[in-house]
Amino acid sequence: MDAKQKSQFFAEFMLATVTLFWGATFPIVKDAINEMPVMAFLWVRFAMAAILLACIAGRSGFATLDRRGWRLGIFLGTLLFASYAFQTYGLERTSSANAGFLTGLGVVWVPLMAGPILKKPAAFGSKIGVCLAFAGLFMLTWHTPWTVNFGDLLVVICSVFVALHIIGLDAFTRGYDGRALTFVQIATMAVLGLCGSLLFEPTSWPQTWTNSLIFAFIITAVFATAYAFWAMTTFQNRTTPTRAALIYTLEPVFAAIFSVWLAGDRLSLLGWFGGALIVAGMIVAEIWPLLNQGKVEVRA
Repeated sequence: MDAKQKSQFFAEFMLATVTLFWGATFPIVKDAINEMPVMAFLWVRFAMAAILLACIAGRSGFATLDRRGWRLGIFLGTLLFASYAFQTYGLERTSSANAGFLTGLGVVWVPLMAGPILKKPAAFGSKIGVCLAFAGLFMLTWHTPWTVNFGDLLVVICSVFVALHIIGLDAFTRGYDGRALTFVQIATMAVLGLCGSLLFEPTSWPQTWTNSLIFAFIITAVFATAYAFWAMTTFQNRTTPTRAALIYTLEPVFAAIFSVWLAGDRLSLLGWFGGALIVAGMIVAEIWPLLNQGKVEVRA
């Protein structure tokens, strides 16, 4: 293994750790929002992460941001806040395992939405991926008689905002320091969460700092937000976009594992199969262009 291969392997390992922390947050957040309101939890989490990101970005990072950069950061942060809000409210009403799988649908929506938004028509593989994902969604949310859990529906809406955010990053962020732009997004999320909490919730600050709540803030703010965005900014450009996207499909897998381990969730055999189909849909949507070309994408 030469130096370039080692560098790529290490970068992909770091991206895999991001999905590990993302997956772990589902049962952790589900427990945390039993101790405090949703918006209050979100704004404190993102305020802590924004402070860490500001330290990481430094003056040199913020020097790249002009007025357009700040406006884009606020716009993208609003999309990201909507995704987290729908996801967290959905977690109140569905299992953390379901939420993990359904959030991952964003990977499937991206190529479909890129057509009308970025004028990039969806590939045939993306359409196959959507069919597999919808079949998996049906199995994952199966009840007798069949109904869609309201929490599941909220998380599906979350996945749409995840896709919009990914498209926005692709279309608008070139030329700006990733760390500084990420700070603007996370800070925007903190402000929106605080406003929502002050307007609609009885309390906007933890009444009691229990050990479980402190642990939740450490994992979600430090590792799943500040560390995750730093790792993505630093290491994603050392591998190929397709390989990175495939790595990110590990998130719902880790979410299911941690949900069974930490939250005691139990998926039926049909539910596990549905989750596997959702992951399969994500993978097909990402690797189809490579299969169609008859080659594997390799960084030179």
